Amino acid sequence: MKIYPSKEKKNEVLLELKKILIHPSLTDRGNFIEVKNFRYGYIYDKLPKIENIEGVRRIEIQNKELLPKSYSTNCYFKRPINTNRKFIIAGPCVIDDFNIFYQTALKLKEIGVDAIRTPLFKPRSLPYGYEGMGVRGIEKLKGYKNEINLPFVGEVLDPRDVEKVLDVFEVIQIGARNMKNYPLLKEVAKTKKPVLLKRQPKSTLKEFLFSLEYLLKYGAKKVILCERGDDISNSKPSININIIKDIKKEIRVPIIADISHSAKSREMVMRFFRKSIKYADGIMVEVSVRPELSPIDTKQIIDIDEFLKIKRSVEKYNEEI
Repeated sequence: MKIYPSKEKKNEVLLELKKILIHPSLTDRGNFIEVKNFRYGYIYDKLPKIENIEGVRRIEIQNKELLPKSYSTNCYFKRPINTNRKFIIAGPCVIDDFNIFYQTALKLKEIGVDAIRTPLFKPRSLPYGYEGMGVRGIEKLKGYKNEINLPFVGEVLDPRDVEKVLDVFEVIQIGARNMKNYPLLKEVAKTKKPVLLKRQPKSTLKEFLFSLEYLLKYGAKKVILCERGDDISNSKPSININIIKDIKKEIRVPIIADISHSAKSREMVMRFFRKSIKYADGIMVEVSVRPELSPIDTKQIIDIDEFLKIKRSVEKYNEEI
């Protein structure tokens, strides 16, 4: 951490820093004071006091000093999903018909995906839309687990529902709208289950990593990050490739691209796949044997034939690794 004081107040700033921090290592570097020997992460609560020291002009603090777990943890894993190669999570936008889900899941298993989307809970912008089967679909979904024999990835919206899904979801998804739902992050992290965390539209890299830090601090060991674009409506296709690049450069946590919610239409899905797959560790994509029958996001769900093109392309990438 670097503290830039006014020249005439430098000595006073040094004295105040010693009062605020416990046994800090302070070095006068001329135009700034270098601060070491402080508790990474917990310095966050000290920053307002430091900022208010008379004579402090600005503070520079590295992400790793604020986010010790994000920058020291290796979240790549082999089970229940092998994240050490490019992987695919695929399935319906929402489960509204278990027959269609079953047919879709069997097809995806035959093709060879790494995990199945199993959306029982669906957040809606208006309260009149279909919100998924919810808890009443849990037991029915369990009935397919042995036959499908692939990891189920499912979103949870409410901390009170987390315990109810532990036997059915191998990976618990935190949706983009809930990236900053800190009680939910804590509750999911405590389960020790693998977590898929989506970036909230328009949130910064640091905000994304703050939510990751919550998960790691409260017990999560396996986390997959997911980029899904900056528009939460159904109007503007977008994906932030720079976020994916920065994650790959900064930390050792797998990051995938949701090419359905970012593309907004099935005609754009392949284009968004090509934009992201060279940088991301994998993809999430909405697929159904009857995409036209989905009650939500119908226009962005691709069919099995289109998905096969994506699967073949991913296989080529993995052969080159």
